[in-house]
Amino acid sequence: MTKREHVCGHTDVPLSEVLAALKASGAEDFETAHPIPAAVNHSMAFHAHERERVFLDDWICIGRADEMAAPGDYLTHQVAGVPVLIVRQNDNSLESFVNACAHRFACVVSERKGNARRFVCPYHAWTYDLSGALIRAPYMEMKEGFDVSDHRLRRIHTEVWEGFVYVSLATHPKDLHEVLEPFRANVVGRYDMSCYRTVMRETMVWDANWKNLIENFTESYHVPMAHKKTFAKHKKPLEEYICGEDSLHYGYHRASQQAETGKGAAHPKNSRLDGEWRRMMVDFCIFPCHLVTVMPDFLWYISVQPDGVGRFTATWGVAIPPEVLEDVVPEEYDRWLNDLRDYMNVANDEDKLLVEALFKGTSSTLLPKGTLHPIERNLWQFTRYLAGKCCPMDHI
Repeated sequence: MTKREHVCGHTDVPLSEVLAALKASGAEDFETAHPIPAAVNHSMAFHAHERERVFLDDWICIGRADEMAAPGDYLTHQVAGVPVLIVRQNDNSLESFVNACAHRFACVVSERKGNARRFVCPYHAWTYDLSGALIRAPYMEMKEGFDVSDHRLRRIHTEVWEGFVYVSLATHPKDLHEVLEPFRANVVGRYDMSCYRTVMRETMVWDANWKNLIENFTESYHVPMAHKKTFAKHKKPLEEYICGEDSLHYGYHRASQQAETGKGAAHPKNSRLDGEWRRMMVDFCIFPCHLVTVMPDFLWYISVQPDGVGRFTATWGVAIPPEVLEDVVPEEYDRWLNDLRDYMNVANDEDKLLVEALFKGTSSTLLPKGTLHPIERNLWQFTRYLAGKCCPMDHI
């Protein structure tokens, strides 16, 4: 161990060393693969590098389309430190903008969500319509040649896939629908996730690296041991988990529960699913940071954003199929929703212990080589994605 490693751990490891370790890890076959190199979750240099190569280049989920159902409905979000505003237009399309005024870049909208006919910057009252066009700039007639049509909110690429809204800060992002089409056509398209109705949207901040949550969510090896109060009650045998095909854009695994009725199974009025899919759960990650559990009667999504090397913010929500919601008596809806929120908070608390422990444990420079369980293949797929984005290899 060098003196630098002893004093600083992984925090000050040079970028070149982290990329070399990540490249080697990404080149391994799954059968001999090891966990993702610890330094990628702790190196300050790599944190800055992945911000440019990953978060400023790829598609990031900000929520669900039904959260903005009516014209003027909006959400705000952060992507790699860039404030984003997403708005439902009068023609029912969705548009996204950098949430910064075209004058001197003050944040225009501070609320997390709401509805508006127009957006007024609190600084100098520059006013924008839903399309981001500037429609009023007080006293700017004093500036010779000033034309409101020359100034507007900066647009961001926006796509909706299976009910989820994604934005990309890249100049020329990849075709999201094209790269996800095999996954949609062969697996999750049958659920029609766009028809699920969002019933809650929450935010949590944990003391760990954002990739630690990706690592935790993309494997279900821990579920029987760590989620005894929640997900383990579905009693899906680990031997029956199936990991999906290898992809540099997504990873997933699935398992069916034994019971054909009750929680985790399709409602009798569900005509979308057949056979074993009426009791099938799919856990998936749309790389880099969109996590989803979908079942015939339930959907849970998380979108993760780094707040530094050792902290992240996760926006999460739950959506329910319409036929299940129809069975909730209106007078009991609030209690039903509170019970569901309590359940999810317990599940998140179960995971928080693991994720923060993973960050703490990997801070050590004295670690065994590690190994992966057969149903942890999605972790290896994520490592390959990250290596491909941050240190491209011809053979990945």
